[in-house]
Amino acid sequence: MLIPKITDVYVSIDVTHPQFSKDFKKIAIFTKSDKQSFKSYTYLPDLMADFGQNTSTYKTAAAIFAQDDAPEVVQVITYTDQVPAPDTQTASGNGGLKVTDINANTSDQPAAGIGRAAFDYFYEDWEIAILADYNQKDALALADVIEHGGYDGKGFHFMLLQFNGDNAGEASAFDKYNRTFYLYHTNTDERADAALASEATYATVGKQSWKFTHDLNGITPETLTVTQILNLERQHFIVYVQKGDHASFTDDKNAQGLYIDFIHGMDFVKATVENNLQNSLTLNGKGVFTFDARGLNAVKESITNTLNTAGDNGIIRSDDTGKYEFDVQMPDISKFHESTIEHRILEHVKFNYTASSAINEIHINGNVVA
Repeated sequence: MLIPKITDVYVSIDVTHPQFSKDFKKIAIFTKSDKQSFKSYTYLPDLMADFGQNTSTYKTAAAIFAQDDAPEVVQVITYTDQVPAPDTQTASGNGGLKVTDINANTSDQPAAGIGRAAFDYFYEDWEIAILADYNQKDALALADVIEHGGYDGKGFHFMLLQFNGDNAGEASAFDKYNRTFYLYHTNTDERADAALASEATYATVGKQSWKFTHDLNGITPETLTVTQILNLERQHFIVYVQKGDHASFTDDKNAQGLYIDFIHGMDFVKATVENNLQNSLTLNGKGVFTFDARGLNAVKESITNTLNTAGDNGIIRSDDTGKYEFDVQMPDISKFHESTIEHRILEHVKFNYTASSAINEIHINGNVVA
């Protein structure tokens, strides 16, 4: 699903085994309404003006704001099943210019519903998707856009889903998605997914395993048996349980074996490389980015600086000498055809990196002398 973006820098990352959203900590609550919209809320009372205290949207936002290290802003994306009428849409802020909605007929853009809202607001200021009310149809539609969206069709953002004893059997439908993670929580009045997203994003992207997000406010650890918890783990559920003196999660990966911090870090790298280069192009232009060896070196330096920052954040692994394991490959300026230079499009720039890992379990063998 190719979602156009107004930019001059395009970054595409492939995941190899073994191998700018503005804020990578913002959570978007998707909720059904009679119209499509995107709105930011800083305080619960502001949100309550649009969503009453008894609504699932309010309760989800309340779980986010209730955490000790909650984000400053919660985004709410509303969606509707009504298909916009062609030739009648008005683009906001453009003096009432009429915009013809032909995309849904000429591309794979979703015509309506949650998929359409995710498509239209794909590049707005959010990273983590949560459903106010789960239903499988909407969740699958959103998972598809998140998995395959973007100008390169390789996905962006990720989603947390919460299941319980009544609908846990539906979770396997999401096993194929790299960017969807799901929790099991018995108490349906508590939003463990929202609380996890809120507290886990306090740290710098890449700095921590989400598994060890602990002691969430308003979230009760499960009292399931060991057999039940192991069964849930085999089905790739993330479960909030008591471990030692603190409550935390059984894991932080999905059915594809991908960890949340890995996907989160990949989005940071992709968008930050893009954003930094876009800003440099805009501010410096031809003064720095000439189509010659000097300009190519400037592009390489920008990418290298971003990857070093990602390494400092814990996203990229370092070798025994402390050097971050990444490589930036620039094409040879002498190999470009003159027509390519005339069109001013630099292609075949590549980079790769090795993602950092973390210790999630420790196995120790002791010995005692009698």
